[in-house]
Amino acid sequence: MIVAGPIARVETADLPAIRHLVEAALRGGVTQIEAEVAFLLDDIGGSLDEWAAAPVGKLHLKYVDGGAIAGVILVKDWWNLTNLFVDPGRQRRGVGRALMANVLDQCRGRSPRGALLVNSSTNAVGFYRRLGFVASGEPRDRIGGCVPLRYDF
Repeated sequence: MIVAGPIARVETADLPAIRHLVEAALRGGVTQIEAEVAFLLDDIGGSLDEWAAAPVGKLHLKYVDGGAIAGVILVKDWWNLTNLFVDPGRQRRGVGRALMANVLDQCRGRSPRGALLVNSSTNAVGFYRRLGFVASGEPRDRIGGCVPLRYDF
C-alpha cells in the first residue's frame, strides 16, 4: 500500500468534512447554478454513501493539510475514478497531483481494464491531460461536463 505523508485512507467519520469540501469545490469551479449544484451533490453523495455501505473494492483516500481534509479521491474496482476534489483554497498546490500519483501506483497491476478511467468535468480536463490521460470517447452532455478520459498502465 502506497498511502504516505499527508495521504491516508478515508474513514466514515470523514464524510461530513468530505461533503463540505465537495460542495465548496463544486461552487468554486464546476458550477454556481443552484439546481446544478444540488444535482451534483446528490449524485456524488450517492457515491459516498455507496462507499460507506460497501468499502471493499474501493480505494478512498484523503489528503490532510493542517488538520483539515484538503482533497479526496475515490476509485471503484481499481479502474473507475469516480471522484477527485480539492478544496478551492488549496488548488494548484500539488494536492490533486499527490492523490493521483498514489492512486496510479496502487491501481497499476490491479486494474482489470489495464487502465484508470474517468468522466472528467470540463474544467478538470487539462489537469488529467497533464498527468497522461487521453480521450477515450466523445464528450457527453452532463451538468459540469463529461469528458471520458483514460490512463493506460
